[in-house]
Amino acid sequence: SPTQEWHHPMLRTVRHLLFPDLSSYGAEPGMGLLDPDPAEHARELLAAAKPHHRRAVELALCDLYGRRAEAIVRLPRGVERALAHRLLHDPRDLPLLLNFIQCGLWLAFSLTLQLTLLPRDGGLSARAVGLFVVHVVVTWAILGQRFILGMHFAAHRTLISPRVPGAALLNALPQLVLANFWGMPAGMYYLHHVVMHHASNNLFSWDLSGTNSYRRDSPLALLHYIANFALHPFLSLPYYAVVKRRFGLAGFALGSTGAYFAAFHALHAYHPAAFWISLGFSSVLGPVALMAGNFGQHQFINPADPADNYGLTVNLVKAPFNMLTFNDGYHIVHHLNSVCHWSEMPLQFIKNLDKYEKHDALVFHSLDYNEMSALIYTRQLRKLASYCVQLRAEPRTTDQLVALFEERLQPLPQAGAPLDLPKKSIFGLQQLLWLGLYAGGMPSAIFPALMVPVFAALSLVEA
Repeated sequence: SPTQEWHHPMLRTVRHLLFPDLSSYGAEPGMGLLDPDPAEHARELLAAAKPHHRRAVELALCDLYGRRAEAIVRLPRGVERALAHRLLHDPRDLPLLLNFIQCGLWLAFSLTLQLTLLPRDGGLSARAVGLFVVHVVVTWAILGQRFILGMHFAAHRTLISPRVPGAALLNALPQLVLANFWGMPAGMYYLHHVVMHHASNNLFSWDLSGTNSYRRDSPLALLHYIANFALHPFLSLPYYAVVKRRFGLAGFALGSTGAYFAAFHALHAYHPAAFWISLGFSSVLGPVALMAGNFGQHQFINPADPADNYGLTVNLVKAPFNMLTFNDGYHIVHHLNSVCHWSEMPLQFIKNLDKYEKHDALVFHSLDYNEMSALIYTRQLRKLASYCVQLRAEPRTTDQLVALFEERLQPLPQAGAPLDLPKKSIFGLQQLLWLGLYAGGMPSAIFPALMVPVFAALSLVEA
């Protein structure tokens, strides 16, 4: 039976790292655990909950005290304790640090194999295909969510304590170096996510990744959204920084972009196979994965107040992916307080359930964003309703939930700002840049160059 297949302790550990088990509390001290006695704390929270909030509390407790699975590579307990208390700004971020260590070790190992086993002038071969498949599976299927969400929370909160020599450089390494291997150009993530996305609160065109203007149950709208972000960040983000008078950040973004393109060109010239395996493929997959995820996070928007943090996203509770992504399912919590520690987010949700009820927030259980989006795109809203965690004393019927979902999927272009002439000009210049880079001999520009006519066609369809 499937249960017997995973009976061995080592196999159970492997299974949990890939498919986290939330059937019981299993957090360990030092890995984000807030309280040494989860069972007693759970009883207290349940006893204090209103009757119609108890189920939400029960589900969120599984995330609060679930056994974390972000860190696959573990160090001796003494070493972990020393790192947590001597190196980290917040000892609870040990899983974040271990996550970055495992990602760095894997990339170093994989890139070494590529550079030593594949000839510089070699073409397509069985060995190259094999290394490509292994690299993609480990980098994306196993480490992808772990790294991206780890970097996300490290961008919001200081990871390495300022008292540590070289702390500024160490804190910058995930965004400046590691991020490139997941398709996020050096130096751009903080400007986009922290400075633009959170400040503009998902409202296009102030936020390049805003979803409000789209019909968010349309796969074509998703493709247009992905194409928009794949094409336009390199000039749009510095322009946004200039408009907001963040001149230093704008200059840093332009400088890091230049270094990014120069490094891409140099590595491709030195070793084409290693380039495409380690960086080229991810430069295509990264924007697709990131924007599909962001679209899902902001797929439901309350038309009554599109800028309300309770209504511009959702919370996903008792979802196994929370154990891999530092509780990324608590996106309402994150938008309410972007510096809330990832380990505290389920507790903040529990403590503020009255506010969630008042603002009619949407909460689902047991789904990740991709699974939720799939139900939306395939028009299975009645099935999605079965995953809804209702917070009202008088719960909605399934028909009422479906009507609510449909209302919150409608496009709301009036909520943001129109794409004015300066922004349109920036878009046009960025598209010309991609076409020029490809024509000038930069092979990795082929994907965005091909996206230029696709974006134009989709813009006509969406219009």
